[in-house]
Amino acid sequence: MYFRFSILSLMFFALGFSQDLKVMSFNIRLNVESDKENAWPQRKQDVADLLTYYHPDYFGVQEALPEQMKDIKNGLKNYDYVGVGRDDGKEKGEFSAVFYDTNRLQVLTSGTFWLSETPDIPSKGWDAALNRICTYAVFRDKKSKKEFMALNLHFDHVGNVARVKSSELILNKIKEINPKNLPVILSGDFNLTDDSEPIKIISQNLKDTFYNSETKHYGPVGTFTAFNVNEAPKDRIDYIFVKGFKIKSHRHINDRRPNLLYPSDHFPVIVDLQF
Repeated sequence: MYFRFSILSLMFFALGFSQDLKVMSFNIRLNVESDKENAWPQRKQDVADLLTYYHPDYFGVQEALPEQMKDIKNGLKNYDYVGVGRDDGKEKGEFSAVFYDTNRLQVLTSGTFWLSETPDIPSKGWDAALNRICTYAVFRDKKSKKEFMALNLHFDHVGNVARVKSSELILNKIKEINPKNLPVILSGDFNLTDDSEPIKIISQNLKDTFYNSETKHYGPVGTFTAFNVNEAPKDRIDYIFVKGFKIKSHRHINDRRPNLLYPSDHFPVIVDLQF
């Protein structure tokens, strides 16, 4: 009797574990020489080490320039990515790419659209200062065989109209691209705190993992540090929203490099989800 119970327990544990999904959003800070000791060449190995240690099933990056995309891919084992540069829809400009563990996830469909009035072509929207994009993928989890939709973005840092319109566009695109109503994960640097209208628009339709985790949020509340290691960040501008998942845990990773500086000017956001 006890042996049979043990076998059943192990089966249920294995099934539950296979449905857990670890997701990260990480603004890696673009490669700027003026960052000096915080410039990308000085910290790219630390970023790769952080990603290897936490090993998310997938992670969305923001501000990743083409050479940084190559560094990340070359610095990790068994990861590939979907995404394009925002300037030409190919290799120019920053990526808001989605890297995924190829042993765990299979891409069924993917694409990128611009946060603008003409989302299908490289473009700058409304009152935005720069081209902004959202990259998405529909994944199949090789363990549980379940499918879900992942989106990753970087909102404009100036245009208030653009950010409101971008929130509305995102929600419309989720309906358009996801006719099967699969579970959804939306990650990114939104350049906004959660009392702003664009975040409220999204929060009315998707769950903010910060507030809806089964366990209390762990780590600093803020995510943008500007590389300042002497003060705790106050502003939370990096988010992961979900629909159709249980949120097991939520954390802002404030780990430091061996020289006690930060790997980026944003803390990565990491969540454990369950289908």
